[in-house]
Amino acid sequence: MIRERVIELFDRLEITSKQMEELTGIDRYKWGNIRGRKQKVNEDYLAALAEAFPQFAYWLMTGLTLPEAGQISPEMEKAHSENSLKTG
Repeated sequence: MIRERVIELFDRLEITSKQMEELTGIDRYKWGNIRGRKQKVNEDYLAALAEAFPQFAYWLMTGLTLPEAGQISPEMEKAHSENSLKTG
């Protein structure tokens, strides 16, 4: 479940494994293995993701959001940015 949300984060934000390496300091090939479903997500990955994307920390762990607390999903963030472009 958590691995699927990490993969969704990559897909929704259109982030490459190389970009994720730059954001987290975790090797791009490890991110590639997660994306390819060859490796599970461990606590080091979750900690790095929470630091790089604090707004997604709760969603990554639970699949739930708390927008009033600033805890959103990548889907919500992308929708918000798309709406801002349309109205801006």
